Amino acid sequence: MNVIRLPVQQMTRETFAPYGVLIDSRGSVEVDFGLGVPCLTGATSEPRPFGFEFMARHKHTMQVFSPLAGSQAIICVAPANGREAPDVDKVVAFRVEGRLPYAYYRGTWHTPPFATGEWYSYLVVDRSGTLDDDYELADLKATRDCVFEIDI
Repeated sequence: MNVIRLPVQQMTRETFAPYGVLIDSRGSVEVDFGLGVPCLTGATSEPRPFGFEFMARHKHTMQVFSPLAGSQAIICVAPANGREAPDVDKVVAFRVEGRLPYAYYRGTWHTPPFATGEWYSYLVVDRSGTLDDDYELADLKATRDCVFEIDI
C-alpha cells in the first residue's frame, strides 16, 4: 500500500478553480442545487489525525461551506471524474483561513474539513436530502491501494 503525502497549498480563486469557487469578493455566485429545496446545516469538526483513506462526492448538487468565527481547517479535494474513485495524482490539500466561503462543483471529491485548532465550525448550504440520495464514498485503500497523510 502506498502512503501519499500532501503538502498544504494556499487557497486562492485560481488554485481552487478546478474544484469549485472561492467566494472572495462582493457579488453573487450561482449555486446548482439540482432539483430540490436548499438546506442550511451547521457543523463543527473536532481535531483528528491529518490523514484519510476515504473521499466523498455529490454528483447532482453543489455544496457551499462557510467558516464561522474565523476558525481554520485543511480540506482535501480532487476534481470530478467519471470513475468510482478520485485520481490519486490529482488530490490536493488547501488551508481554509476561516473568513471566506467556498463552493464545491458538482462531483468534486472531498474530505470533511480537518480542524487545525481546537475546532472548526462552519455552515453548509446544499440541497435537502443530499446526504441521503446523492452521496458516493470512495475507499482509496481498497480501490487505489493508497492512503493519504497531510503535511502541515
